[in-house]
Amino acid sequence: MIDSLTSPSSLAGIGLILFLIVEGLAIASAVHALFTVRTAQGTIAWVVGLIAFPWLGVPLYWMFGSRRFDAYSTAMREALIKYQTLIYDVRAEKKPYQIPREEIHPIGVGNLSAIAGESFMGGNQLRLLIDGPDTFDALIEDIGRAKISVFVQFYIMREDGIGTRLLEALAAKAAEGLEVGFLIDSLGSAGMKPAIIEKWNRRGIQLRTFCAHTSWRNRWQLNFRNHRKSVIIDGHIGFIGGHNVGDEYLGLDPKFGRWRDTHVRVEGPTAMQMQMMFAADWFFSTGEALKGHWESRSLPTTPGSQRALVLASGPSDEYERCTLFFLNVISMAKRRLWIASPYFVPDEGIIQALQLAAIRGVEVKILLPMKPDQILVWLASFALLTELTHPNIQIYRFTGGFLHQKSLLVDEDFTAIGTANFDNRSFRLNFEITLAVSDAGFTAEVAQMFAKDFAESVKINQADYESRPIYFKAAARAARLLAPIL
Repeated sequence: MIDSLTSPSSLAGIGLILFLIVEGLAIASAVHALFTVRTAQGTIAWVVGLIAFPWLGVPLYWMFGSRRFDAYSTAMREALIKYQTLIYDVRAEKKPYQIPREEIHPIGVGNLSAIAGESFMGGNQLRLLIDGPDTFDALIEDIGRAKISVFVQFYIMREDGIGTRLLEALAAKAAEGLEVGFLIDSLGSAGMKPAIIEKWNRRGIQLRTFCAHTSWRNRWQLNFRNHRKSVIIDGHIGFIGGHNVGDEYLGLDPKFGRWRDTHVRVEGPTAMQMQMMFAADWFFSTGEALKGHWESRSLPTTPGSQRALVLASGPSDEYERCTLFFLNVISMAKRRLWIASPYFVPDEGIIQALQLAAIRGVEVKILLPMKPDQILVWLASFALLTELTHPNIQIYRFTGGFLHQKSLLVDEDFTAIGTANFDNRSFRLNFEITLAVSDAGFTAEVAQMFAKDFAESVKINQADYESRPIYFKAAARAARLLAPIL
């Protein structure tokens, strides 16, 4: 019997059956991609890959190909019904600080309220935090002063030097009886093993994971990641920006050296928007409502006059909110548009918007890392040099360390800082959070920060790409083709 199964003719028959099964799965997956992938470029990339390389394409597609995350939307509908009284009360608390769209100028900034589904809030005081030491020192100092609650969310969390320092600060607050919630992404923080999580749960921290694998049907989907980084203290102080929690963010990784990143401390009513967004992620992850601190009238007098809103975006959005946000921001620019992003692989729509801004006479400066940490994305950004050749577009690579900040400014009075990169993953697949600020003083601070970064950078152009060896250009072009699915 065994001999008959291992005979050449039997093995050939088994091979043929496997081949037909895989080809059938590839064709079925290609049809699925045809009807579900959001962009034409992404659809083409998946269909070609599935048909040409079915043995590789099929497993990759079912791990990374999905573009919608309906489970989150379902959870939010449940929350609206279950906690409608609380949500109504929170909206009432926010209302006195809301700035009507027609009072936000220029008009394009006001449009961001409609895209975000949130109003600009007045009465904020913002503090720009450059690099890890300043960010974590300020964060842990504010945690030490917390009286009611501390809610923390990071994509990457490590139990190393700075991670332990943060956890100890949170555990101390939990021991005082404060509500302390900590949400990490199941993929980004995979190093936080169950035993580590349980250890800190016993210390009073409610440490939970945001996991997109909600059932056996999507247990292999790795596309949907919660990339948000935010901290909310007592409902009126918030931190938002590009830092995760790990010693490398303090510049202690010998491979990268200085880790160039940016965070913002927000004091005022916009922190309440951040807490609402954290509460949504918390409910999805735990099925529980935050007790939190929602009563702004009992908080200290609002400390400033700066206007800001928070955009939460992700794969559960009805529209591609993150894409629309940045398209609108680019269209607002009249004099200058400066962008810093570690992962810069925008789609055709964003490229055309940047080209149009340059044609209008806008000074477009794009700051990218010199050092790569994701080789495909880094290669793809070189191929983009051939598409961004207008005299008004200047591209720089940062030489003073590894650039990880996600910052943007427009003209003299608008800034956006958050977690979103200029790539397909941030625009369509990740849960992201972005702080939008309409304030000339804060924008001037960000402009000074950019000026220092540009001074530590080298300008590159198409000649930098053309002078590379043919194998490098081929690799860059191939990576660019993969941009829709990176």
